[in-house]
Amino acid sequence: MDLQLKNLALNEELIQTILRWENDLAISPFITPHYDEESKLPLGTEEGVRESLSNPDKRTYFICVDDKPVGIASIIRDFPALLKKDGNTAWLGIYIGDPDWRSKGIGKTVMALYEEECRRLGYQRIELGVFSHNAGAISLYERSGFTQIGVIPHFTYSQGEWRDDIRMEKILGSVLG
Repeated sequence: MDLQLKNLALNEELIQTILRWENDLAISPFITPHYDEESKLPLGTEEGVRESLSNPDKRTYFICVDDKPVGIASIIRDFPALLKKDGNTAWLGIYIGDPDWRSKGIGKTVMALYEEECRRLGYQRIELGVFSHNAGAISLYERSGFTQIGVIPHFTYSQGEWRDDIRMEKILGSVLG
């Protein structure tokens, strides 16, 4: 299995794939904040996907297995929600959209590729937010060396109750040249 982060040329098929992933009931409660008890799918819209992909402060990579896109990893510079704004922090956005590749153990490799790319781009730190009910992701991030730096209580309404947003960080070592 060849696992890579790739910059793919966007086309209608990829945009529709992202839209389908972001509105998938199996992962939407873990990747998209619901700011009120009434919000329903679809939360992601085609316009929203296009706007997100055109953000000049965001680099979007497709997580590819044997050249097939199965998820998204993004790096956002100067993300407004950062707890620590130091100018050298990458905000992590990541999910496996293809249901056939969820819970297959590729997360550790994806995180290593992501960190390598952040170092290559000159970042010294990664910060992320993970919803408190996403135990699998929290465990992956902890195993990848992330530590908790804060909690935003009652951040998202999911599965019938309000959930916290746990903020985590990882300090990156310098690139050896």
